[in-house]
Amino acid sequence: MNGKIIAVVQARMGSKRFPGKTMEQLGRYRILEWVLRRTSRATTIDQVVLVTSSAPQNQVLCELAAGLSIPALKGSEDDVLSRFTCAVQEFRADYVVRICADNPFIAPEEIDRLTNFYMTTLPDYAFNHIPKMGNMYPDGLGAEMVSPDVLSRVATSATEVRHREHVTLYLWEHQQDFRIETFQAPPEIRFPEVKLDIDTPADLDRLRAIVDRLEIDSTAVDVVRSYRATFNTERKPGKDNPVS
Repeated sequence: MNGKIIAVVQARMGSKRFPGKTMEQLGRYRILEWVLRRTSRATTIDQVVLVTSSAPQNQVLCELAAGLSIPALKGSEDDVLSRFTCAVQEFRADYVVRICADNPFIAPEEIDRLTNFYMTTLPDYAFNHIPKMGNMYPDGLGAEMVSPDVLSRVATSATEVRHREHVTLYLWEHQQDFRIETFQAPPEIRFPEVKLDIDTPADLDRLRAIVDRLEIDSTAVDVVRSYRATFNTERKPGKDNPVS
C-alpha cells in the first residue's frame, strides 16, 4: 500500500458508563491488552498507537502499552478528536484507522479488509465496526478509517463537545458533506445481532462467558461461532443500528 497507515487506539480510565473498563480482566488478558495485541496482528497497519488523556489514572494504560512496545500519546480528557490530530502529526500518518478500546475481539483480518477496501475506493470515511448501512457486520469486530485531510475538516468544523469526544460522530450527523462507505461482512460472520463491544458491566459478563474458548489469535469466525454457540442466537434480518 502507498502511504503510512496508523491504527489509533483510544482509551481512558474515566469512561462515563463503565469507569476503568479497559483494565478489567477478560480471560487471560486485560481488555486493553486484547485490543492492542489483536490490532498489532493486522498486516496492513504500519504503526499502532495508544491515545489517552493526561489524567494520572491513565498512566497504567501507557505502561501496559509500553510493555507491548506500543507508543502512547497523552492529551485532552474529553477532546478525543485533538488526540487523533496529534497522533497524525507525531507519526506522520497518511491514513488513520480508529479503534475503540472496548472492542476486545477486534479482528486483525477485518482491519485488513477495511484498509484494503478503503485504499481501493478512497471514500472520505469507511467502516465495518458496527452493523449499519446494511453491511451485516457484528458489533465490535472491525474499525473505522479516514484520511488526515478528512480528520482535519472535522476538527475544524466540530465545535460541540460531543463531536469532539466522539471522533466520527460529526461525520454521521453531516453525511451530506462526506462520502461514507462500507461493505458486506463475509458470510461466515454475517450476524448483526452479535454484540462484542463493552459498554456496561453486563456486556463484560456476556463476553466472559465466551472468552475461555478463544485465544489471542482467534479469528473473527472463531469469535462469532463461540458467541452464537454460547447464546444460541439465530440469524436475524439486518437492521441499521444508531451510532452509539
